Amino acid sequence: AAQAQAAAAAQAAAKEAPPTAAAAAKGPTEQSLSEGLGEQLPWEASPEDFAAGCLQPILKRFLAEGLVSLPAVVYLQPAPPPKGSREEPSLGQISIKPAFASPSTLAQCADFLQGKAAEARARSAVIFVRKALIEYPCVWKEKRKQEWPFDAKADGLFMQCESHNDRVVYFTQLTESKGGVCSVGERPRSSARPSRDTSVTGRRDLGETVQLDPATFALMPRLFAT
Repeated sequence: AAQAQAAAAAQAAAKEAPPTAAAAAKGPTEQSLSEGLGEQLPWEASPEDFAAGCLQPILKRFLAEGLVSLPAVVYLQPAPPPKGSREEPSLGQISIKPAFASPSTLAQCADFLQGKAAEARARSAVIFVRKALIEYPCVWKEKRKQEWPFDAKADGLFMQCESHNDRVVYFTQLTESKGGVCSVGERPRSSARPSRDTSVTGRRDLGETVQLDPATFALMPRLFAT
């Protein structure tokens, strides 16, 4: 189910993406996240639905602005508001680009995020990182084709969704070219090559979304106690 949700978010982003950067979503604001979640409130959504809701505006921005727009960021799913409170919890957003420079910076960032997640009583956390921004850990290197079905130089977006009870990792291949048609993989990788929807014109391609083994491909240590 989570794999289908990640692919569906990519599809929705492509179908709704505006053609210009000026109209592009700048990230999962409360408004864009609510559009991705439909009638669900952020704290009522499952961790997988919350992650898909955050993913959609990121992919919209990619289609408008290209690979340079892809972030290294963590979104914390808010806890339900206290009973009787009229104040809605805000969406936690933390930039983590420096985390992927070395083992020490990654460990420091993980400690910081663990503290922030506990402080916010977050239900889940979703990590998004462009592959080209990662100097460490290069989890895709020296992997068998069955484990990493992409070229070693392929660029795209890692998504790691963490909660107290679950942990999933996905990679969506994203490409840019000087011309042609923007095409969208219709489903995650399977034994058959996915069909393409070429209804969206442009120079950017939303490729396949593949679920990866978190034991091998997790970028960040666990953020929640199990």
